[in-house]
Amino acid sequence: MLSFAKPAAEKALQPLGRLLKNVNPNAITMFGLVFPVVFFVLMLHKQYGWAIVAVILNGVDMLDGMVARAQGKVTAFGGFLDSTIDRFADFTILAAFGFAGLVGWNIVLPLIMLAYLISYIRSRTELAAKGKLVANVGIMERTERLIAVCAALLLYIWFPHAAVAGQNVIGCMFIVLIILSIITVGQRVVFAYKKL
Repeated sequence: MLSFAKPAAEKALQPLGRLLKNVNPNAITMFGLVFPVVFFVLMLHKQYGWAIVAVILNGVDMLDGMVARAQGKVTAFGGFLDSTIDRFADFTILAAFGFAGLVGWNIVLPLIMLAYLISYIRSRTELAAKGKLVANVGIMERTERLIAVCAALLLYIWFPHAAVAGQNVIGCMFIVLIILSIITVGQRVVFAYKKL
């Protein structure tokens, strides 16, 4: 849904990309493991403000693709590695809320499963289309989910005791994300049905 903003974000990161022009793009991708782990540790230590910073810094994972294109080193393995690291980040960031005791596992686990399913459906659709389709349809892609997670954590910092039906603001946001993710799964399945 926010895919239209990607060119603007990449343009803003171009100066940093130029600084890294001699760095192996796969090394930049691997560096992307750092911020989700830092986020996880900060969440366990209740350093929520710094945890938000870690999620925002995780956004530099766009740099690997920029550097690869600038160096003419775009490879199938690079795309595979980037996607793999993204799945690790998705799990680590979402699971942190369960391990930190901020959201029940009965809410965290369905959201993790749906996050993986959304990614899988896109991958499987594009594979079945033999590269002729880009299946990034739906209202809840990875970027939207990370923004929502940051917003939920920020609201929790401001209103730690706010609750609706026994759920704090993070739990409420996760439930909304689950609903939107289910809709996205449906949108991607329909897209695949129509296009394949």
